[in-house]
Amino acid sequence: PGQPQPGSQRTGPTACPLTIAAMQSTLPPTPPPPPAPATTDWKTRQMIQASGWPLAAELLAPGADFNTAQGEDSGLVPLHWACRHGKAGLLAHMLAHGADVLGHPQGGLGLLALTLESGHYQSVMMVIDQLKTVGCPPPPEALQQRLTKAFSTGHTNARNRLSQTLKDWQRIHKAAKPPKTA
Repeated sequence: PGQPQPGSQRTGPTACPLTIAAMQSTLPPTPPPPPAPATTDWKTRQMIQASGWPLAAELLAPGADFNTAQGEDSGLVPLHWACRHGKAGLLAHMLAHGADVLGHPQGGLGLLALTLESGHYQSVMMVIDQLKTVGCPPPPEALQQRLTKAFSTGHTNARNRLSQTLKDWQRIHKAAKPPKTA
C-alpha cells in the first residue's frame, strides 16, 4: 500500500513528460501590473479609500485640483465634498497639498458654512484655522452664533477652543494693516 505496483501507471507531477518550467514557457507572458496611482503613499491611499470618496482615488492625489468639479457629469468638488461630510483626514490632506479655502463660490465663509453642516468639530476647526491663515475676515455674527450653537453641547475644552479661536480671529483681523495701494 502506498507504493505503485510494478507496471502500474504513475500519477502526480512526475507522470507528465513536460516539466512545469516547460509548461510555463508555453503560456503567454503575464501582463505588467497596472501603474501605481499617483498616491503611492500607503497611508494616503488607505485614508482616501476609508473616506468613502465616490470617485477615483487619483483625483485626490497630491497635486490634484481639489477645487474643481471632478468626474463625468458629477460636478463633485473634492474639497466641498470633504467639508460637507466632515472628512477631517481627507480635508487635512487636501489643505496640506494646496486646496484653496477661498475657492468656494461664496468665498471662505461659504466653505465654513458648508463644513458646519457636517457637524464635525475637527473639520470646522481646520477650516477656521486655514481661513485665519490666509487672512479671510471673521464670520458675521450670525455665522458665529451658528458655530457656537452647533458645538454648545460638546466637550468643555472644544467649546472653549472654539470661543477663543473666534475671539483670536477678530483680534487678528483688527490688527491686520490694510494693504497699501499705489
